[in-house]
Amino acid sequence: MEIPYIVNARKDTGLNNSKIAIWLFLASEVMLFGGLFSSYIFLRVFADYPWPERALPVLPGLINTFILIASSVTVVFAWAGLKLRKWNMFRANMAFTILCAAVFMVLKADEYNKKLHHHASQTEDYAWLEGHLDKDHPNQYTIEADTINFSVESTASNYLDAIITQNADYPRAYFVEKLYEKINSGDLSEVAKNSYKEYIELSKDVLPKKIDKASKVVVDLLEEAHALPTIPTLAEPYKIRTIEAGKFTETVLYSAGTELSPEVLAVANDEFIRARTHNQELRTQLLKDAWNEIRDVDKHPELADIADLESKVKSAVTKAHNALIDKAEENNEFLIANGNMMFNSKGAEFSLNTGWGRISDSTIGAKYSNVSLLDGTVLSGTAGDSSIVYHYVDGIDFRHLVLKAEAKGLNAEELIERSPILNIHDHGGHHGGADIREIWEAHKVWRGFLAADLLTQDDWLTGEGRVPTEVDLYRVTWHQMVAYDKLKKEMVVAKKISANAPLKDAITAENWMRINGELKPSMLNDVKSKLPEEIIATFPHHVSIERDEVRFDSVFSPKMNNYYAIYFTITGLHGLHVIGGAIVLGYYLFFGRKMYLSNPEWLANRVEVGGLFWHFVDLVWILVFPLFYLM
Repeated sequence: MEIPYIVNARKDTGLNNSKIAIWLFLASEVMLFGGLFSSYIFLRVFADYPWPERALPVLPGLINTFILIASSVTVVFAWAGLKLRKWNMFRANMAFTILCAAVFMVLKADEYNKKLHHHASQTEDYAWLEGHLDKDHPNQYTIEADTINFSVESTASNYLDAIITQNADYPRAYFVEKLYEKINSGDLSEVAKNSYKEYIELSKDVLPKKIDKASKVVVDLLEEAHALPTIPTLAEPYKIRTIEAGKFTETVLYSAGTELSPEVLAVANDEFIRARTHNQELRTQLLKDAWNEIRDVDKHPELADIADLESKVKSAVTKAHNALIDKAEENNEFLIANGNMMFNSKGAEFSLNTGWGRISDSTIGAKYSNVSLLDGTVLSGTAGDSSIVYHYVDGIDFRHLVLKAEAKGLNAEELIERSPILNIHDHGGHHGGADIREIWEAHKVWRGFLAADLLTQDDWLTGEGRVPTEVDLYRVTWHQMVAYDKLKKEMVVAKKISANAPLKDAITAENWMRINGELKPSMLNDVKSKLPEEIIATFPHHVSIERDEVRFDSVFSPKMNNYYAIYFTITGLHGLHVIGGAIVLGYYLFFGRKMYLSNPEWLANRVEVGGLFWHFVDLVWILVFPLFYLM
């Protein structure tokens, strides 16, 4: 059966069917993205936290804007080529359109990748620290677990594998850790240090049974490590009840001391499901028996004329049901439905992904701390070092702290000075660039000059002197960190300040405007997959912040806040539209020859429909770019 009006226009509408369909589809798309853009406006207007401003790199977004505009032009030329019966013109322009779509998605994927590898921590006082985590110190909860409680029906295999693997590796890790402590103690000679380093290398993969010619201290330490538990063991016997020939027998399925394994939990889960099913069926049968008893006129004549749903009848049924359950329990008719198994791990140290659950008390050395995983597994013991370690910090933000302080009538500047971010370990990591406090002190000098300069300029709306924005006052970006460092180096070379002078001494009334001028890093850095090492070297390195000082931490994902939630929603949906549109246009390019030879107008109509969709995709991005990248 041939579909009508795929080439020629209908007499009633003046359009062919495909063009009517695409306009109806685009109407639904307008409603979809219109709702999302409206959501963005409401989320921004009613945000109860400082809305991120200029949080995205402008240059990649600008390039993508021109890429989509160019592709919208070439898709029209492709259509024109078909109208002019110029097949090669169509092919060239359509190929360029698809190439533009590919470049757009590559830049978008790179932007997503950078956001999802960029981390931020909010301290208890609402200050923010941004940067990249140290690869040698993953974002994990660490606990020296005495016991591990598993929920047998919901234990996740990846969680279980991590626990078993880490426990098995605990003696080796313990031995290596103690050797490092000896090396760092400063009590060893250089010869002894080198020997200890050889022992560490020897224990890189497997803990050796013995080490020849080792000192007594090392031998004792090795024996101590081998004595540590390698696999958690069952704390109490796991009992079950079985039914044989109508008789209930209680047996021990696993005795205390049984080693943890996936098979142990799997068998226990099967028994738990069997027992729970039996108990549910028994309770249902007892409920039926209770109803039969209550509705027996000889036993309960006073309830004969009362409806089933009346409270008096339901109360009597409940009472009879409970009595039957009690009797069944006395006769051991219920099976043991134990859904939990407790294992002893004897203080073994575990480091678990923070995305797997939550820790109750992250203070180092805190007793009775629990790490509760999403599958119901709970590790209980002493909290270890769960500090968040940044390889380098590239942003600090006190705007949320200031917002909270002003709401409570507190002095924001005093709270900032007491913030853990400015009093962080090792003075903010003085390895490489300046430390965090030094950068903040320099920023205060710069913003002072900025405020004084703006005050001399009249605001066009109020007619009064202008004032700095909250971003200018309380946020330090990586661009400013680099500019401050460049300025100091210039001042040192010019011998205007010494190399040991504080960073703030480099900022003067004559040069402060250069911070956001020629000293600002090039926007070309935004399209690079990684910042140059000379830029990274200016940031505070090896910054550690204790977990109990952190209120919230996350990569720059939808979990971060509503800004990133709506950003990923809109741009993610738009990206899917780009991919879908490119697939359709690609089909016309690679498989449209037969359609073209059959009837060029047929293919031209199809390309026109695809082009209308592509123009809509371009239009959405033209709205996205200023909202997310410029405002």
